[in-house]
Amino acid sequence: MRQAGILAAAALYAIDHHVERMRDDHQNAKRLASFVEQVRGLSILFPVETNIVVARVDESFMTVDNLLAALKERGVLAVPFGAGRVRMVTHLDVSADDIERAGEALLALGRA
Repeated sequence: MRQAGILAAAALYAIDHHVERMRDDHQNAKRLASFVEQVRGLSILFPVETNIVVARVDESFMTVDNLLAALKERGVLAVPFGAGRVRMVTHLDVSADDIERAGEALLALGRA
C-alpha cells in the first residue's frame, strides 16, 4: 500500500486530538441501536461496542434499498452491508441531537 503514510497520519491525528471524544461516538451508537431495536422488522446484528451499528432488515418489513431511501428522505444516511443488512456509523460530525433525529426517523418508519 503506497499511501499508508497518509492513513497513518490521520490515525495519529485522531489519537492526539479525539480519543477522549470517541466515548461520545460509542454512546451515540448505543443510543442509535436502542432505536433500531424498537422497530419491528429491524434487529441489531452485532453487539454495539464501537461507533458502528449493523442492523438486519427483515424483508417482510421492507427491502434494504427501500429502507435506505426512506431514511435518506428523512436526512439519515446509512449504507448496505451485505444481504439484508445496513450499517450506520457515528463520528465527529454526528451529535447526540442528530442521533435523536435519526431515531425518530427510524421509529416513524416502524409506525408506517
